[in-house]
Amino acid sequence: MDLRDATLAVTGATGFLGSHIAIELAKAGARVIGVVRTPSRGQWLTDAHGVEFIAADLTDPASLTKAFAGVDAVISNAALAGRGKHYDDYYRANVTGTENVLNATAAADVSRMVAVSTVGIYQTQLRGPNNEDTPMIEGQSRAISQMFTDWRYSATKAEAERRAWQLAEAHDIGLTTIRPGPIYGERDDKLTTRYARAMNRRIVFAPTLKLPHVHAGDVAIAIRSALERPHSVGRAYNIVGDNYSPHRVARTWRGLAGRGPVIVPLPVPLAARFDDSRARRELDFKPRSLADGLRGCVGMEDEL
Repeated sequence: MDLRDATLAVTGATGFLGSHIAIELAKAGARVIGVVRTPSRGQWLTDAHGVEFIAADLTDPASLTKAFAGVDAVISNAALAGRGKHYDDYYRANVTGTENVLNATAAADVSRMVAVSTVGIYQTQLRGPNNEDTPMIEGQSRAISQMFTDWRYSATKAEAERRAWQLAEAHDIGLTTIRPGPIYGERDDKLTTRYARAMNRRIVFAPTLKLPHVHAGDVAIAIRSALERPHSVGRAYNIVGDNYSPHRVARTWRGLAGRGPVIVPLPVPLAARFDDSRARRELDFKPRSLADGLRGCVGMEDEL
């Protein structure tokens, strides 16, 4: 797909990852329509990047069908993340919401979609590496991946991706799924904010457990690349970047800021490894360095 001639709908475009996706697609020359509950929250994206907005809700299929009318592809990004909410809330947003987006895409006669999933869907093996064929979580069962994210989020995202593939086949929609995580970057109110808060402390005990860290901008580039490459249809891609420990992140942040807490390593000799070689090979995925990714985040600690 030539994005310079494309009209693209992005659900959840005013959120953390969604805003990075919208900006990247607009930079590529696409007309970008943010499909969100509260369009006024995206005024800054309109002013700075020309992103348009239409009001719609994941629980309202008719509003989604109206929002998707006339677009060339849908980027299904909106989801309920975070911790501690009721399972039914996650299910309603992530599973039923995905079903509504797929059905609305078909009703609007749109034949291309990229859906944002997560590496949290896997029955993760610490010895890894976990690739795109690693089994997904079944039902409400628990997995190692849920040490790092809410189990309700992981379980419902796994079910959401299953439903996405089933409905894409039923409606003849060319689907690609992107499985990122964990994601950091500017405007992140979760992982990156936790790091920023740590930078305001006098002493930080930081685990040496190694986890993937991928910048939201690199996830957005991978989505753009998937849209541009027809061979991505029918494929799933891990978008994870390199493994870094919270200890390494904290030290890098302090080095960039030129100030910060005393950082004490908390030895945890484990690593969660995910194989993103398919994305590097087929999407030309090239994650930025940790220092480059954190440069735009330094200063967040002063705003907390």
